[in-house]
Amino acid sequence: MKEIFAILLTGLLFLSCKEAQNEEAVIYTVAFDKDNLKSAEVKVELNLRDSILFMDPGANDLERGWATFIHDLKAVNLKGEPVTLEELPGAKWKIHSPLDGKIVLTYDVHLDHEDFEWDGGIDGVAYHTDRGIFFTGRTLFIMNGEKRKNIKVDFQLPENWKVTTPWADNRDIVPSYLVMNNTELANAMVFAGTHKELTLKREDFEFVFALGSNEIIADEAIFKDLAEGVLDYYIELMGGIPRPSPDDPFKKMVVVISSHPSVTDGEVIGNNISILIQIGADQFSKTISRFIFAHEFFHLWNGKSFSPNSENAEWFKEGLTNYYTLKALHHVNFLTDESYLDFLSNFFYKRYREDEGLGEIAMANGEEKHDHWGLIYGGGMLAGIAQDLIIRDATNNAKSMDDLMRGLWVKYGNTNDHYSLEELQKLMSQLSGKDQTKFFDSYVLGTESIPIEAYLKLSGLDANTENGNLILSKKEQQTQMQRAIMKGMFGQLEDER
Repeated sequence: MKEIFAILLTGLLFLSCKEAQNEEAVIYTVAFDKDNLKSAEVKVELNLRDSILFMDPGANDLERGWATFIHDLKAVNLKGEPVTLEELPGAKWKIHSPLDGKIVLTYDVHLDHEDFEWDGGIDGVAYHTDRGIFFTGRTLFIMNGEKRKNIKVDFQLPENWKVTTPWADNRDIVPSYLVMNNTELANAMVFAGTHKELTLKREDFEFVFALGSNEIIADEAIFKDLAEGVLDYYIELMGGIPRPSPDDPFKKMVVVISSHPSVTDGEVIGNNISILIQIGADQFSKTISRFIFAHEFFHLWNGKSFSPNSENAEWFKEGLTNYYTLKALHHVNFLTDESYLDFLSNFFYKRYREDEGLGEIAMANGEEKHDHWGLIYGGGMLAGIAQDLIIRDATNNAKSMDDLMRGLWVKYGNTNDHYSLEELQKLMSQLSGKDQTKFFDSYVLGTESIPIEAYLKLSGLDANTENGNLILSKKEQQTQMQRAIMKGMFGQLEDER
């Protein structure tokens, strides 16, 4: 019996040691040269989980994907002996080495992405400015093992450089960071250089801004005021900070803002935002850049704290986020009453009316949102405005879409559960006291065009359509209730009434 016990104990100790070995940290070391911003040197120390090295999916227009930018990839074992690597399709490599030991990878990454054409723009890959270099984790890191949980990233930076990342600081070493998993590694947005960093904290949630060019740094106060105003508006509106799913328990978000000679654009990866603003941009481009920023902020609630169980409610996730983005920009005085209405009619309504899917595709076909932005994002916004005005009008402005949003945040925040399209219809019917089946059947599940002008009149607007255009103006004579409803549509909160 003692011999059997000893054998079992030895086996358990072996398995325990093996598990501990497998949990040893993957350590990435990234080095930059300020005289060559289009290249980075990467070293990776890891215990192999399997025989495949891989990069995150992407760069599909390039034959070798992200591997296009990987040069001089080498591997050695702990004895310093070379390990053979065989490149596979899709930015993958097969390792010809025993899987019971550690290997060290070294490679150079060419960050010359500005020399290539990208469908989504360079704001989601890599670029350099007069203040340093921006890149995303998916462009830089070669990984192994699908479910890594112990990852460290160290940086070797030129003098006077710093690095902004969404990862937790490793307090023992600077600049060193702890990364939760491969997804967090690949979805990261990072800026390294002499940029300006701003940090906003609300409770245990942290928003970090990297201002990545001289033009943006010159407007630091403007961006800081905008960020604080929008953030505090959303927190007051919703009743608290974001409450993400336990499957995605992030507490930090990075927003990188840089200037560009010819482009205004934005990209979202994971929980992070990259924005490019054209140098000398006109007012419309400035509005678009602020809109991208405020839109993605609100997704921390509508999208991250509560989300649909099906793509048939993507119109709500994206459209209502558009609506509350307009409200936020008006609330912080970036938009006036007139510019708010102009943006609503000459951008969103116009995109909705000109979408080729209008009359052919139901708004509930959320899988079409990338090909039919006007229908899903713009139409979803119009549906949300219509429902908000229906609720406000039916309840003498005592209830609104704000109540629905807060209710979803309370019910689904910090859970892995999701709301359904049927639940949205039920909640909107309950708030207005009117059955909304016909509305949903006609404009959400059906393909009829939303007569938004009829609903906007509930807010005291003169609203008409002419030759496919939405013409909006304030009525000279408004009832007290119409004025109150209009203020709510513009973003006035309950405690400001």
